[in-house]
Amino acid sequence: NLIKSKRFSDCWKEYTQEIKRGVYKSENTTTGYLTKGRLLVDFFKSKSVGKLNYDDLQNYLIWRVDNSLGKGNRSRKIQRETLMGDIRVFSKFDTWLVDKGYRLKKLRNLEKKLKSILGNKEDTSRLYFNRDEYQKLLTISKKRIKKSQGGGLDGGRKTTYQRKLLHQFIIFGVNTGIRVGGMLNLKWEDVQLRDKKNDYVAKGIEKRYGKDFFTSLDRYYTVNNVKDKTGVHTNIGMGGSYFALEKIKKIKEEYYGKSELRTDYIFNVKSFSSGFNTLLEESNLKYKKEGDKYKRRDAVSLRHTYIVFQIQNNISEFIIGKNVGTSGKMIYENYTKNLKTLELVDRLTNVNSESQRKSRLVLIK
Repeated sequence: NLIKSKRFSDCWKEYTQEIKRGVYKSENTTTGYLTKGRLLVDFFKSKSVGKLNYDDLQNYLIWRVDNSLGKGNRSRKIQRETLMGDIRVFSKFDTWLVDKGYRLKKLRNLEKKLKSILGNKEDTSRLYFNRDEYQKLLTISKKRIKKSQGGGLDGGRKTTYQRKLLHQFIIFGVNTGIRVGGMLNLKWEDVQLRDKKNDYVAKGIEKRYGKDFFTSLDRYYTVNNVKDKTGVHTNIGMGGSYFALEKIKKIKEEYYGKSELRTDYIFNVKSFSSGFNTLLEESNLKYKKEGDKYKRRDAVSLRHTYIVFQIQNNISEFIIGKNVGTSGKMIYENYTKNLKTLELVDRLTNVNSESQRKSRLVLIK
């Protein structure tokens, strides 16, 4: 029987308790649900779940947009994908409500029904940086850091710190392929900075490493315990990720005057979207024309860049997929299959060339 008197806040509390106990399975992380849930509860509060309709959700989205605008220079309109995240969480919750008998039927086709608020989806699919573009991004990033060190309206100690951290965030992302949310979730206790020489010694094998730049890249790596929207998985980061983490330690020690605790978040920011967006604009890399359409880059492009670089280095789709928390089939369907034939032939026939080896320089500089 339908219990029409059930309040939204009471149902949400029951729902999240079941998720935490593992009674009700969810593809989203518990943290993500709780964050979105607080917003949903703030708006719907004591409203009867049995009476929820499309107009209620539309009013919720309007409320979200209005409350995101803020005041002054920090005013920034909420992104469409953020609103879609809210809708996805509500949709999962709505399914649970129907299963429990608290509602008669689900609200379906939410994206279509709420299009007047959500607008059209901007195409950011699988857009990566080629090696020259990536080098340009890092070059402009370093110029921005130097500029902020001069103080004035575009600078100051805090701005310099934020830009330095963003610079290493970019390097870490391209050297690991971890999703943006997964990187922001990382704590120092989730990462291991590893030296292959010590790994070999532990197995009774003595291996010598030179001191040149490329040998250092091959010698060091990271092991990252990643928690993102798909769950938990282990990621192996290339040498650039090792040096990025070492640099972040120094940046934070200089800024805070103390060493990081293992329980501290590595990046300890809610988002890099504002700074990264500005960097893309100053680098003239935010948009790229493909065919007759323009696609927009964002921080997710760092993950796409890692995947494409690894494909170009002749690493199998299965290994790449396992390392970044997805399937080899997805890698093939969305990346390998779409690489230009000439580009793919060139990469496959020049994998061990001197020019290919030197191109790895862009991964950490």
